[in-house]
Amino acid sequence: MPQAEGTPLRAQGRPGLFARVALPTWLFSLLVLGAVSWRRVLEMRFQDPDDLLRMVEVRDWLHGQGWFDVTQYRMNLPEGAPMHWSRLVDLPIALAIEILRPFVGMAMAEIVAAAIVPLLTLLVLLSVLARLVDGLLGRRAAFFACLMVPITLSVILQFQVYRVDHHAWQMVCAAAMMLGVFLPAARRGGTLAGVSGAIWLTISLEGLPMVVGTLTALGLGWLLQRKGDRDGTRLESAALALALTTTLLWLATRLPQGLEVWCDTVSAYHLATFAAAALGIWLTRKLARGPLARFAGLAISGSVCAILLAVPAPQCVTGAFNDLPPLVHRYWYEQISEGLPIWRQDWSRIVTMVALLPISVWGLVLLWRTRREERGDWAMYGGLLGLAVAISWLVARADGVAMILAIAPASHVVDRLLARARQLRIAPLRILATTSAILLPFVPLLLMNSLIPSEDAHEAVRERTSEREEDCLAPTRLQALGDLLDHRKGGRNIMAPLDLGPALLFSTDATVLASSHHRNKIAMNDVIRFWMASPAQARQIAQARRSDYVLFCPGISEPRTYAGAAPQGMMARLSRGERIDWLEPVRDPRLGALRLYQVRERSGIPNSLGQG
Repeated sequence: MPQAEGTPLRAQGRPGLFARVALPTWLFSLLVLGAVSWRRVLEMRFQDPDDLLRMVEVRDWLHGQGWFDVTQYRMNLPEGAPMHWSRLVDLPIALAIEILRPFVGMAMAEIVAAAIVPLLTLLVLLSVLARLVDGLLGRRAAFFACLMVPITLSVILQFQVYRVDHHAWQMVCAAAMMLGVFLPAARRGGTLAGVSGAIWLTISLEGLPMVVGTLTALGLGWLLQRKGDRDGTRLESAALALALTTTLLWLATRLPQGLEVWCDTVSAYHLATFAAAALGIWLTRKLARGPLARFAGLAISGSVCAILLAVPAPQCVTGAFNDLPPLVHRYWYEQISEGLPIWRQDWSRIVTMVALLPISVWGLVLLWRTRREERGDWAMYGGLLGLAVAISWLVARADGVAMILAIAPASHVVDRLLARARQLRIAPLRILATTSAILLPFVPLLLMNSLIPSEDAHEAVRERTSEREEDCLAPTRLQALGDLLDHRKGGRNIMAPLDLGPALLFSTDATVLASSHHRNKIAMNDVIRFWMASPAQARQIAQARRSDYVLFCPGISEPRTYAGAAPQGMMARLSRGERIDWLEPVRDPRLGALRLYQVRERSGIPNSLGQG
C-alpha cells in the first residue's frame, strides 16, 4: 500500500532519547555552568539588568498588577514606564515562585525560581535539539549535538543561573520550529513550526525575519518538490497554525492594545498579515494546478503580505528603535553591543559568533555529497542556517539562534570522524583520532583566540569595570542602600544611570526615572541629559523629575561613557569628587563604591522638560 505524502519512512518513536541523550547532556551542562558561575550563584547576584527587571515584573504581577498591564509604575513617576515584554516568559517564573513561596518565603522563592527556571529551560532546549538531530542524523549525532551546547558560548550564556530574560526561550522556539520543518509527518511538522513561530513572535518580534524565512523556505520546498513537501501540506499547516496561534496569544496577552501600532510587539496589522498569508497559501493549494500557477499564487500572497506589513506601519520597516531621541540613540543604543552588527563587536564576541561555522559548513558539504536522496533537506537546512547567520551578523544578540542551527551539521562531522577513528587498527592512532574528533569543536575557538590581537590595557580596564560592577551590585550593598533610605526622611525617587535602575527596583523600595528600555525614551533622554549636563542644568532636570537622591557607581561602563562625552558634566564632576552645592553626600561604609547624594531642595518645576 503506497504511503501518503509526508508519512515517515521509519518509526518516529525513538525510545530513550530523553533519558539517554537530553538528560545526561543536561547534567553535564549543569556541571559546566556550576564550574564557571558558582561564586555568583552563591552570592545570589544577577548579571544583567533585564533579568532583574523581569523579576520585578513577575513580582508586581503576583502582588496584584493586572495580567495585561506590564507597565513599570516605579519608573518615570507618576505615569510609569511602558514595557513591551510578554507575560508568556513570566509564567514559568511565577509558577516556580508560587510553588516555592509556602516553604521558603517570597524573597528566597524569587531567588530559587530565578536559578532553576533557566536550567529547566535548557533541558527543554536539549530535548528539542535531540529530537531534531536524531531525526536528521541519528542517535550518536544527537548526543554530540547536545554535548556541544554547553561549550557554545553564544548559547549556554543565555541559560545561566538567574538568566531569566527571554533570549533562552527564543532559542527553544527556533529549535522547535526547525524540528517542525524536518519532522517526517508533514501536517504535524507544519503545525509545530507554525505554533513555535507564533510563540517566538509573541515573546519577541525579533523572530519575525526567521519566521518569514522559514515560511519562504517551505514555499520553495513545495515549488521545487522537496521530498515530504510535494503537496504543500507542511506549508499550509505552518501558515494556518501561525495565524491562529498568534491571534490566540495576542488575545490572551495583548487584547487591550487594540488597533495600536507597535514596532516591537505583535500588533493587529501583524495578525492581518499572517491571516492573509494563511488564506493565500490555502487558496493556492486548493486552486493552483501546475508549478507556474503555484508560483504565481505564492508570489501574490507574499506581495499582499509585504504590503500589509509595510503600509500600516512604515515607521517599523527599519526597526523598533528609529524614533529614539538623538541623545538616547547615540549614548544608549549605540553602546549596547548585543544590538549592533558583527563589524562593531570586539574580537572575543566575533569569535563566539563564527567559531562553529566552519565545522557546520563542512558537515553540510559532507551531507550533500553522501546523502544524495536528501539533498532537498540539506539545501533547506543550509538556507535557513545562512539566514540565521546573516541576521546574527546584523544584530549580534541573534547569534544564539544561529549557533543552535549550526550545531546539527557540526555534530555530523564529529560523528563521522569518530566512526573513522574506531576503524583504525593501531591503538595509539585510534586513541589520538578519537580524542581529536571529540576536541574538534574547540579547535576553531582555540585557533581564533590565538589570532586575536593582544589588548592587555583594554582587558585590564574590563576587569576593573567588572570588579566595580560586582561591588556596586552586590546584594549586600543594595540591601544597605535600602536600609539607609528607610532610616532617612523624605522621598526615595532616585536619579541613577539607566543600568542601575532595575537593581534598585528589585532590591529596594526606591523609584527611578528610567532603565535601558526604549519605550520609556523621553525619561531615558532626561537621564542621559542629567548626567552630561552642567550642574545648573542638571538641577533643573532633577527638580522637574522630582528626584530625591542622585546615585551612581563610578568607573563602570555607562558612567565612563557620560564622563568621556561631557568632561564638564555631572558624571565627570562627581566622578572626580567635585562638590555640587545642591547635593549633600550621603556617606556610609556599607555602600562600598556606590556614591549617594541627597538633593537639598526641589521646586515646583513641571514634570517634563521635553527631549532637548
